[in-house]
Amino acid sequence: MSAEILDVPAQAARPAEAVRVAPAGPAGRPWRRAMLRAALVPLVVLLPLLTLAPTADHRFNVYWHGGDFRAHPLRQLAEPFRTVPMYLGFGNFRPLGRLLERGVDVAAYLLMELLQLPANIALRVVAILAAMVLTAVAMLLAESITAPGRLFRRPPSTLTVLIPYGVGAGLVAAGGTSTTVLFGGLYFLSAALVLGVAAVCCRAVCVDGRLLRAGPAVAAVVSGAALAACNEIAYLALPLAAVAVAARGRLVLGLDARSLLGNRATRLVGLLWLGFLPVFLPVRWLIARACGTGDCYRGSDVVLGPDLGLAWVHRMVAWLPPVQWQEATRGTAGSWVVGLLPVLALLTLVLLAAGTAADLRRLPGTGRRAALAVAVAAGTVLVLGAALAAAGGDMQAAASAGRWGLGWRDSGLAAAAGAPALLGLVLAAGRWRHTPAALLALLTLAAAGSAAANGSYAADTGGRQSSVVNNAIAHEVAVFDRTPAGNTRRCALRAEFRALYPDLPYSRFARAEVPGTTTPTERLEVTIDMATGHLHGRPFCASDQP
Repeated sequence: MSAEILDVPAQAARPAEAVRVAPAGPAGRPWRRAMLRAALVPLVVLLPLLTLAPTADHRFNVYWHGGDFRAHPLRQLAEPFRTVPMYLGFGNFRPLGRLLERGVDVAAYLLMELLQLPANIALRVVAILAAMVLTAVAMLLAESITAPGRLFRRPPSTLTVLIPYGVGAGLVAAGGTSTTVLFGGLYFLSAALVLGVAAVCCRAVCVDGRLLRAGPAVAAVVSGAALAACNEIAYLALPLAAVAVAARGRLVLGLDARSLLGNRATRLVGLLWLGFLPVFLPVRWLIARACGTGDCYRGSDVVLGPDLGLAWVHRMVAWLPPVQWQEATRGTAGSWVVGLLPVLALLTLVLLAAGTAADLRRLPGTGRRAALAVAVAAGTVLVLGAALAAAGGDMQAAASAGRWGLGWRDSGLAAAAGAPALLGLVLAAGRWRHTPAALLALLTLAAAGSAAANGSYAADTGGRQSSVVNNAIAHEVAVFDRTPAGNTRRCALRAEFRALYPDLPYSRFARAEVPGTTTPTERLEVTIDMATGHLHGRPFCASDQP
């Protein structure tokens, strides 16, 4: 989806407020430094999880999708659409979401193939790269709301350069269902898509009455349909776009209601809805029908249980770093904030923050109305994301059990929305001239705490037998020992995996995905042989060692 982006004419109505103006000079260098921090802050926070063992479907899918892609590249594009009837029967849809998931797994598999990285490390590398993308897009959304003219023509605002520290602080391994742990690449990129759509719509806001051209109009309708076919997180792109456009138009550009309703950006959002609803409504009806029997894919089901309100309250605060730290360090004995890793993370983040502090003195300030516009837009997606998560039975059960900081698939989006929402509120209300510097110091400490909590989570889970076995399997696939001793070792690992999961439930959903499998062990054997067959020309465990 694209829209023509124009400079706002000088005569455009602007609310009268005192905003510090940046000294004249090129905007490129401040932007490059800001984008570098958008990459480095998530890297520092997530690096302690680099060797985290694959869990749930990560144990199988990277081998399955990667091996299948290398054997049948074109089938990867067609398979998510060919299997739509099957998935709808299970209460699932999201063909484009599965295509994105396969793409993430293929990227990890190519790292395995090219660099001989174990699957666990390859998956983490891809997730870290996706977190960098999410952080950068969160910055672009904030600037798309607040900047009166073209992006990158002026340095980023003070609010924008603080966002990497806020987002990084929210990337905590708060349990096995958190996007920081499971499906990070998929859901970080899905969250980036949500924010990116809103950013494009915000840049389409104009004050000169120009109409939307035919090309962007058609692209908007197609994009709306694509969002409905992606995943549940992507649904939030449309309400966010609507609120962000209204907030930019009213609070930043000072448009009246009539000008805003007739604006091309409003039409763009309307066309997104026009493409979205004809796909969304029948699909959700089919999913509700499939889930009426109680045997469907739980991630897509909507449960209106007695704990729905409590779960929503839980999800509204679950993105806050201190709340997530509690969940991430549940199994930790002693103090998790003391050690070499927390000190190194803190020192690195302080060095990055020192450069940001120097930039703050030269960057344009964020006016109160502009900061409020960011808070309104980001707060909207935070509220709706919390509602989406709370509608799931798993999160209602977690809330009932008092698991306040437990992560879910909304965790990445909540971090990327919660940080700008909080920053916008504080900057809109704050009158102290050192408020941005104080926020920078606070968020730097929070990001260091999140890195320490991630290290604690990795240390606690890394000693479990399941983690040892799954990491050992990943290592054996990457560094394949062709000797009889290597084969014996791999067969022993397969037997250990079978012993670890002897009676684990294996749903009809899983049986249909990989036909012929009836247990997790069989799924592992089939998928892992696809990978080793391509990478090394042999099965993972050969019954007759040559």
